[in-house]
Amino acid sequence: MEQALQLIAEYQWWIYGVLGLVLLFYLRRAIVARRESVRSIFKLEQEQARGRYGRSVLLAAFVLLLMGAVLGLTNFLLPTVNEPPEPIPTATTGPLVAPTLTSTSAPPTITPTATATVVRPTRPVRPSDTPDVEATAVLPVAPAACPNPNVRITAPGQNQIVPGDTPIRGTASGANFQFYKVEVGPGSNPRDHEWTVIGQLHRNPVAGGVLETFNGVAYAPGTYTLRLVVVDETGNYPEPCRVTITVQR
Repeated sequence: MEQALQLIAEYQWWIYGVLGLVLLFYLRRAIVARRESVRSIFKLEQEQARGRYGRSVLLAAFVLLLMGAVLGLTNFLLPTVNEPPEPIPTATTGPLVAPTLTSTSAPPTITPTATATVVRPTRPVRPSDTPDVEATAVLPVAPAACPNPNVRITAPGQNQIVPGDTPIRGTASGANFQFYKVEVGPGSNPRDHEWTVIGQLHRNPVAGGVLETFNGVAYAPGTYTLRLVVVDETGNYPEPCRVTITVQR
């Protein structure tokens, strides 16, 4: 019911407009029927015109009744429906206030007493009290295990960290010596096509000296393998000597 009244109130001006047009239509029809009844000569036509006139007046009165109903619903009934209910008064009790006891006697006065503070002398810090810096133990690096004494790399050792330019020491000699070369490959077990010659071929044998210089700066950090190959005059060579190193910045 309330929703219907709200809908009528919301569109009341549209309803008034439509009902007004309908009212004008029936009023005009009644006027036309009245004129026809006066001007008609025949009795049958006069009766038909009077019938149209009576129906038009009746319908116009019905439209006026609808307009009055809309007016009453929107102006009288709807405000009473939307009026909020009156609040029901409820009895409220105030909070109970507990009686407070006030003391008329003055609080006792506390007299501060002087206390002696004993200051203990701090022990001076002696040089022996400072912790000693732990010495970093440097583990020895084992040389490469190469069976041939004429084909041997003595430095760098196995799994040694190589920061930059590092001399490669060892021995490269033997019967019918032709040349030797030092190669490098990625990882701990490079494949045949991954070996690269460091520097150039050396035609003079070396015994316990510098074989070549490895430039660690030119390589990315990681694990590499050095290989010493000594070739004789027939083009053959004994088992090469290998050593694994680690490049770090």
